[in-house]
Amino acid sequence: MILIHALKLSFLFVCCFAATVFAAPAETVKWCVISEPELQKCTELATAASIFSCVKRESPLDCIIAIKAGEADAITVDGGDVYTAGLNNYDLHPIIAEDYGAASETCYYAVAVVKKGTGFGIRDLRGKKSCHTGLGKSAGWNMPIGTLVAQDIIQWAGIEDRKVEEAVSSFFNASCVPGAERSSGLCKLCKGDCSKSQREPYYDYNGAFQCLADGVGDVAFVKHLTVPDSDKANYELLCKDNTRQSIDNYRLCNLARVPAHAVISRKDPQLTQLIWNSLSGVQNFNLFSSKPPYKNLMFKDSTQKLVKLPPNMDSFLYLGAQYMSILRSLKKEQTPGVASPAIKWCAVGHAETAKCDTWSINSLTGNSASIECQNAPTVDECLKKIMVKSDGKTL
Repeated sequence: MILIHALKLSFLFVCCFAATVFAAPAETVKWCVISEPELQKCTELATAASIFSCVKRESPLDCIIAIKAGEADAITVDGGDVYTAGLNNYDLHPIIAEDYGAASETCYYAVAVVKKGTGFGIRDLRGKKSCHTGLGKSAGWNMPIGTLVAQDIIQWAGIEDRKVEEAVSSFFNASCVPGAERSSGLCKLCKGDCSKSQREPYYDYNGAFQCLADGVGDVAFVKHLTVPDSDKANYELLCKDNTRQSIDNYRLCNLARVPAHAVISRKDPQLTQLIWNSLSGVQNFNLFSSKPPYKNLMFKDSTQKLVKLPPNMDSFLYLGAQYMSILRSLKKEQTPGVASPAIKWCAVGHAETAKCDTWSINSLTGNSASIECQNAPTVDECLKKIMVKSDGKTL
């Protein structure tokens, strides 16, 4: 029973750095983009490397749908969209991760940025105005709202009580959350159409920071690399212990460490290799640079290099235990009955299952056992069971 050790190794690899829909790869890599500036960059890439072609859709979700249907092959997305892509509806997986260099490698930090001298902590956010990268985004929504809910700063009983968006809207005085319903308070501070697109000036990392810089919001939920060096002296981070730290102290003062943005595609080894080879072979073109005034087109500008992920990687393994735990805070449901307090042990193969069954019998106290056995054909399958388990007690 080696699962605990294997799980730790998997998490270490991920944070420091099925069925196939189409059997044969296409002649080109069809890259999905979600804005005109991205389309222009992609077109320039296709000119420099003819293996690429470009497909434009309106949102990351539309790109996920297009990739599932074979109309596109790849897009780079954040953890929130990695999670969505991995759901059964789409069955995509992360194949390549961005690496941000010595500052964080293949992870980044979700942080809460405020103007220096404004004098409030994270537990004083009720009634403040908030700027977010977008609904369902990792640094701008999942991590901050999940953390605030988990720490009971935002009080929310679950979806049977009301939607989490309604709880957030009641908590903050006003917000800009691109992608939220335009009629809600979550779009009140937005400058454009409140969409998760370039039509909303306060969308994405730089947009959320601009919302704060313009004085529209009191706090911006972004990643640790967002604040320009020239502005760092004027801003601070809110820490979970209700203190503040300087912008550069993000390792000690953050909401969560988040897996890097990743390229997602269908579960097709040949297509994965084609995409990796195509990106690795790009010459005379900087994948990690965007023409001003635009930033983070196709890839984050802070990316130093790309890292190929193991072939058995899926969304849940990639995101890791902390991310999944916080994400569950946003998806909690009131369920009837009392959950079993037993530890659920995943065994691999017949011999381990038999041993686990004996262990479970010996753990009986009254009518209940402290160990419950599950099984899977491989360690990897056990890891997947562990990651998707909602009660967090499977070992």
